[in-house]
Amino acid sequence: MALIDRVPGDLNLYIGGIFTLRRREALEQAKITHVLSVLRTPSDQSLFSPFKHMVVEVDDVDDENLLEHFPATNAFIREGLKGGGGVLVHW
Repeated sequence: MALIDRVPGDLNLYIGGIFTLRRREALEQAKITHVLSVLRTPSDQSLFSPFKHMVVEVDDVDDENLLEHFPATNAFIREGLKGGGGVLVHW
């Protein structure tokens, strides 16, 4: 996987790791406006400026219930895409 990977399809939706946020040029080229963090504690909060940011605090364990977060995360992703921006989902 590259530092930032576009999800197959017509949407401006990307996945990547936490270090993707340090690649400002790549994020600008991808027109990222929204960042969805799926992790317990995001590190450096300055990484998330100037993006609209949502955090789903979960542990990286087999029995973590991710499904309960889907309505909120899907709405957040739709908001970013609807506005013509890009969305990065990272863990």
